[in-house]
Amino acid sequence: MGKIGSWYYSLEKPQSRMMKILQIINRVPWPLKDGGALGYFNYIKGYHDAGCDVTIAALNTSKHFVNMDELPEEVKKMADWRTSYIDNKVKPLDAFLNLFSNQSYNIQRFISKQFEELLTQLLHEKQFDVIVFEGLFVAPYLDIVSKNSNALMVLRQHNVEYKIWETLAQNESNPIKKCYLNLLTKRLKNYEINALNQFDALTTVTQNDLNDFENMGCTKPIFSSSTGMDISRLKVNHTHIEVPSVFHIGSMEWLPNQEAMLWFIKNVWNKILEKYPNLKFYIAGRGMPDSFKQMHIKNVVMLGEVEDAIMFMQSKQIMMVPLFAGSGIRIKILEGMALGKTIISTSLGAQGIEVEDGKHLLIANTENEFINAIEKLILNPQLAIDLGKNAHALVDEKYDNTKVIARMLNFYTEQINTT
Repeated sequence: MGKIGSWYYSLEKPQSRMMKILQIINRVPWPLKDGGALGYFNYIKGYHDAGCDVTIAALNTSKHFVNMDELPEEVKKMADWRTSYIDNKVKPLDAFLNLFSNQSYNIQRFISKQFEELLTQLLHEKQFDVIVFEGLFVAPYLDIVSKNSNALMVLRQHNVEYKIWETLAQNESNPIKKCYLNLLTKRLKNYEINALNQFDALTTVTQNDLNDFENMGCTKPIFSSSTGMDISRLKVNHTHIEVPSVFHIGSMEWLPNQEAMLWFIKNVWNKILEKYPNLKFYIAGRGMPDSFKQMHIKNVVMLGEVEDAIMFMQSKQIMMVPLFAGSGIRIKILEGMALGKTIISTSLGAQGIEVEDGKHLLIANTENEFINAIEKLILNPQLAIDLGKNAHALVDEKYDNTKVIARMLNFYTEQINTT
């Protein structure tokens, strides 16, 4: 157990004084059908379970709109939920006009006068110890929040955001689109660098991202804390598993996931299918583009959003993560590991997770490496089982939400006591 100031955090009991936390989020983290929602929600639940008084201020976006009346009662009770609708769809005219400014269009889509008013009213009603800005897209609200609160202001960075767009630009073959992506990257990078030292403290989900932010000039206290997993809701169940089978699940509106699937289908799938003509590849995830739904590729099943993501994952064998863009941590990999799944991932996809190639999963970075890894697992079912067991044990040991949250709360307390 650690004691810092007036708060105590341990794995056995909650703190002696209730910490009041406000999380500002660029979407309502429900339902739990993608890594983004899980990443936010697990912290909400973790703070609540640790005895904190949690308030959520979230943009209820057109892209991820949630009817708050339909939120399950047990979720409503975890926090005081305050939301404001925003139409954040990409609009061609707005995107075109943005070219003649020096603003990041990625950021501008999340700015709302109504949300500013919501935050102002909320901060007049309640006082907080810590205000967590969940990602760069809510960083524009720092000014209005700082004017109305003396709380510790923390920016929680889930990725080095500009790097995602930088990689997409590098991989783009269309010269016009490449030029536009480079412009988005440049403006987002400038905004990200300028934002780092505006907050009292910064947290990341991987050590790699922490190092990147320090190299980008962050001089504020910075702490790396992985996303935790709610082990209680993730059960290993091989009762109805299809063996062999290959699957991918993730937000299909996220460009790096789209690029990953297109690469895998083009470079790997047909070749592995020649050797194993009965093998099926299932692709699941919310926001699947029509271009994917309209694909007709042998033994590729485009499911789109599934009703129960955990049940879907339990029913399939080999999880594919052929990711070549992005930073941060892949929450779906952690979720798959907790479920005892056999996983094949690129080095980038697995970054930030303390895995060992050949023990917890298989690393593949080229088409031949992916083909060889799939074949190895098909020919050696026991290896697939052992990898899943080891993966589950690792998550239980290092990524249990209770342990992750305790470390984060102690970091907050240290910063409060030194400011």
